[in-house]
Amino acid sequence: MNVRATGGLLIAALGLWGATAAQAADSAAEDGEALRNLLEILEEQTEIATKTRLNADYVPGLVTVLHGDEMAALGARTVWDALRLVPGVEPSTDQIGGRQTLVRGVGGSFASGNMKILLNGRAMNSALSANANPVLNMPIEQVESIEVVRGPGSAVHGEFAYAGVLNVITRKEGRTAFVRAAEHDAYTVGGHAGWTTAQGGRGSVNLGGWHAAGVGVDSGRDALYGGNNAPQSVLSHAPGPVDDEMEQRSFLFDLAGGPFSLSFSYLEDGNGDHFGTINVLDDAEARGIDYRNRFLMVNASGDWMLAPDLSTSVTLGWQYYENHFDIRLLPNGFTWLNAAFQPTVLPNGYVSEGYYEEQRLSAELDFRWEGWENHRWLAALAVGKILVGDSWQRNNVHPQTLEPVEPPIRVGLEDGVPWVSEGRSRRVASITLQDEYRVGEDVTVTAGVRYDDYSDFGANTSPRIAAVWRVDRRHVLKAQYAEAFRPPTFYESTFSSDQAPASFSTAALEPETIRSQELAYIYKSPMTDFRLTAFQSHLADLIVDTGILGFVNAPGVDLAGVELEIGRRIGPTFRVDANLTLVDTEQGDSGATVAGAAERLANLILRYAPRSSRNYALWLRHVGERAREPGDSRAALDGYETVDVTASWADWPKRGLSLRVGVANLFDRDVRYPAFNTLDIIGQPFPSYRDDYPQPGRSAWLQLQADF
Repeated sequence: MNVRATGGLLIAALGLWGATAAQAADSAAEDGEALRNLLEILEEQTEIATKTRLNADYVPGLVTVLHGDEMAALGARTVWDALRLVPGVEPSTDQIGGRQTLVRGVGGSFASGNMKILLNGRAMNSALSANANPVLNMPIEQVESIEVVRGPGSAVHGEFAYAGVLNVITRKEGRTAFVRAAEHDAYTVGGHAGWTTAQGGRGSVNLGGWHAAGVGVDSGRDALYGGNNAPQSVLSHAPGPVDDEMEQRSFLFDLAGGPFSLSFSYLEDGNGDHFGTINVLDDAEARGIDYRNRFLMVNASGDWMLAPDLSTSVTLGWQYYENHFDIRLLPNGFTWLNAAFQPTVLPNGYVSEGYYEEQRLSAELDFRWEGWENHRWLAALAVGKILVGDSWQRNNVHPQTLEPVEPPIRVGLEDGVPWVSEGRSRRVASITLQDEYRVGEDVTVTAGVRYDDYSDFGANTSPRIAAVWRVDRRHVLKAQYAEAFRPPTFYESTFSSDQAPASFSTAALEPETIRSQELAYIYKSPMTDFRLTAFQSHLADLIVDTGILGFVNAPGVDLAGVELEIGRRIGPTFRVDANLTLVDTEQGDSGATVAGAAERLANLILRYAPRSSRNYALWLRHVGERAREPGDSRAALDGYETVDVTASWADWPKRGLSLRVGVANLFDRDVRYPAFNTLDIIGQPFPSYRDDYPQPGRSAWLQLQADF
C-alpha cells in the first residue's frame, strides 16, 4: 500500500465529501440543542500543548481529549484500554505483559514509541525504562479526562515527549464509589470524593485498584521448543498456559487553598512474567506476580499575579520509583556451556531477582507575560536531579564462571553483570521560551524552543513553530514543524560500551531525535466534527534492543501518513464517531517497512441514547497486519477486528445508582501481538514464539456505581 498516494487521495476524497455534506446538512440544525453542543465543544480547553489554556482545536499540533465518562460508557477498563481510540496510537504488550504505546507506525524493537506520561501535569517516566505502567493501568473510573498530543512535544515537555505526550487528569469533584467484576476472576474497586471549605479551600481523595487472576492463554511453542535449541525441547514447558496475572492500585490526595496546592500520589502495579523474560515459558506451577513497579510522588505549587499582565508559578516535586522482579529465565535441568565451554547442568534452572530504586527532585519556575500587544510569552526554568539508590541482582549462576551457585549470590556491575549501578545520577537543567503571537483576529503563530542540558548526555535543543488559522467559526487550518528527543534510559545505557562489560558492548548510545511536519484541517459544527491530518517525520539514532547483545543506535526511519476523524450526531439519540490512520514507514538502511506496528488503524463507534439515563454503545476496532523484521522468514502477522458492546443505565435500580454491562471482543476474534526474534551471544538469530503472543478472547463484565 502506498499511503502517500492511494491512502492520501482516498482520505482527501472522504474528507471533502464529509465536510461538504456535513455543511449542507448542518445549515438547518441551528436549534437550541445544537447550539449547546457547539458551546460544549468550544469550551473544551487544554494546557498540554502550550502550558496556556486554549481550545483543543486551536492549540499548535494535534491534541485528542478523551473524557472518562465517555470511555467508561464504551467499556474501557483502564487508561491503556482507552488509548485505542486515539488516531495513530496502537496499545500493545511485550513478552512480560508490559504496556506499550506504539505511535504512528513505529514499534517493535524500536524504543521510539515511548511517550511522555504525565499525571495531573506531572512527569512520571522513570529514568530506568522511560515507562510509567501504573499510570497506564489506572481504572478509567478514576479519570476525569485523558489528553494526548500526537507528535513531538519536547519544545514544552522536554525528554521522552518524543512520539507524543499523554496527560491523565484524575477526578477531584463529586463523590462516587464503584465496583466491577469480569470473567476470569477480574475485579476493580474504587471511588473518589471532593470537598470545599468555608474559607474557599478544596480537597479530594481518589483511590482505586484491580486484580485479574489471568486467563492463562495457550502460549504456543517458545524459544526452547525446536529451532536452534532443538536438543532442549524436552525441557520446554510450552505449549502451556502463560502467567498473565496482573494487578494495580492507586491513591491520590490533593489540597488547594488560595495560591497554593499540594498533591500526593501513590501508584503500584504488578504482573506475572507472561511469555517469559527471554521468551521461555515458565512452569505453570510458578504463577504469580513476578514484576512490580511502585511510584510515590509529592508536588507543591503556588501561583501568583505579579502584575496585571505578569503571572508566575513555582512547583517543587519529589518522586520515588521502585522496580522489583523475581523470575526464572531457564527451566530446571537446562544445560548450557560454562566459561570453559563445558556443558553445565542448571538443576534449579536460571533464576534471577533484581531491585532498583530512584529518587527525583525537581523545581520549576514559570513566567507568563502579556504586556506586549498581541503576544503571550512563556518563560520557564527547570532543574532536576535523579539519583539511583539501592540497585542489585541476585542470581544462582556465577557471572564469571557461569557455574551454578547455591544459595544465589548478589551481584552488580562491579561483578561483570550489566545492571544499573548504585549511586548513578543524572542532573537536568532546562530553559523554555515560547511566544504566542496573534498576527490578526484569526491567525496565531506559536514559536518556541527548549534547551536541555544533561550531566551524562550533553545538551539538546528542541524548536517548534506552528500556525493556526481560524478561517471562520467552523473551519480551522493548522501547520507545525517540531523537533524532539529521547535520551537513553539508565537501563539502555547500562548495556552500552560506556557502562557494560565488553561482552555486552557495541557502541555508546546517542539520544534519539525526531523532526516532524504536520498539516491539519478541522471542521466544527453543532452536529459534526471533522479533522484531516497529514504528517511526515524523520527519526534518527533509534535505540534498538538486540536482546543479549544489548542496545544500539539504528539507522533512521522515515514515515508519512494521514489521519481522518469524523463525528456525527444523527438526530437527538444517535452519534457516530470514526477515525482512520494510514502510515507508510521505511527504514533508512534497507527501505523495509518498520516491523511491529500496524500501518492501518481504524475505529468505528455507534452510540444510541434514547434518553439521558440510557446509553448503548458498539465499538469496532481494526488493526492492520504488522510486518516482520528483516531476516524473519515468517509471513506478516495478520490484522484483526474486535467488537465491544456496552449498555449503561443511570439512576437504576434507584436514583444515585448506575449499572453497566458489557462484552469485550464479542465475537472472540484471535488477537496477537508480534513476537520478535533476537540475537544470541554470537549474533545468530534466536527464535522467539513462532505463533506470536496470543491475547485473551471474549470477556463479559458488570459494573455498579454509586454517586453520593
